[in-house]
Amino acid sequence: MQHLANLQQIVQGKRNYNDMDLQEASTDTDFFPNFCKGEMVLNVVILAEFLAIILTIVTPAITTNIFQDLFLISLFLQWIAVMSVSALCLAGPSLNRLPEKRALLVAYAMLLCITWLVGELSIWLLASFKYIDSARPQWHLYFHAQNLLVSGIINALALRYFVARHQLRQKTLATERVRSQLLRLRIRPHFLFSSMNIIASLTQRAPARAEAAIEDMADLFRLMLDDSKDLMPVQSEMQIARKYLKLEKLRLDKRLNANWSVHGITRQAKTPVLILQLLLENAIHHGIEQLPEGGDIDIKLLIENDDDQLLISVGNPTPETQDSDQERDAVLDNIRLRLQDHYGDDAHLTTQRDSHYFTVHVKHPAFGGVLNENPGR
Repeated sequence: MQHLANLQQIVQGKRNYNDMDLQEASTDTDFFPNFCKGEMVLNVVILAEFLAIILTIVTPAITTNIFQDLFLISLFLQWIAVMSVSALCLAGPSLNRLPEKRALLVAYAMLLCITWLVGELSIWLLASFKYIDSARPQWHLYFHAQNLLVSGIINALALRYFVARHQLRQKTLATERVRSQLLRLRIRPHFLFSSMNIIASLTQRAPARAEAAIEDMADLFRLMLDDSKDLMPVQSEMQIARKYLKLEKLRLDKRLNANWSVHGITRQAKTPVLILQLLLENAIHHGIEQLPEGGDIDIKLLIENDDDQLLISVGNPTPETQDSDQERDAVLDNIRLRLQDHYGDDAHLTTQRDSHYFTVHVKHPAFGGVLNENPGR
């Protein structure tokens, strides 16, 4: 009964596991954005260049050529921008350990100090190469005051923008992570307890079948509680789906039959985890269970060689008169969102229904998608 003990541990720990993961997903210590990323550096450089163009237009001429003025101002601002983003990159881990307001004040003061330092170095270089008479010209204080004023305004706006954008992104990712976890950890209690009751009845009259059923259920729960990746090979997904159908078969017996049609599925083909299992669960819950005589689920998987698209089709009979099921539609909408996360506009989920049959068609790239090896970590 080792497998039964393992399964009980998994089931009993499921609520605590959910609570722990949801708390981790809803909190994020990375308050300050990562300025070490190439995208962030590029954004800062572009922002500095736009500011250089504006200053070239609105400030008095430095030389007789406007392009020379633009070059000098751009050189000065880009020097400040590169040093600022480098300092924020290095200080990022330390800033993230501070309270938010203190981190912003420290970062802001650091940027102003860099502006003053670059301005002072610029004057010193001009004096060293004899472009000006002294390292302390008459306009020395005015030059620094002007730079610090402009820098104070621009840096305040830029910091606010980058931090707000980062926090919005973190909140969006946390929401998506929670939604994805809830969907992946979802399993109907009716199926769970019915299957366990059936397994309990089999332990006396058919212990071998009970042992196999416990192994299948443990494997199914282990996958549902596993956050190691979001995509998995289609062949592995089919194995899990077959185990799920075996468990449902214990409950529904002759009322449930599955017809598989699989063509061209290679080892490299991947699909989001538990997509097929959720489609089968919907087909059983909203179709087979509603019919006294049960019925057959038709499952088709194939890869279109022309464009390497994976097609998944799950069809099931339904009662002749069936109102729109909000629970079923909600699950299908969640599956659409998961497909959108991985494949964007390249994935589609469509439904087809008539008076007594309902089919779900899923289509997405067989060899693409965003693979998060450790989502939310």
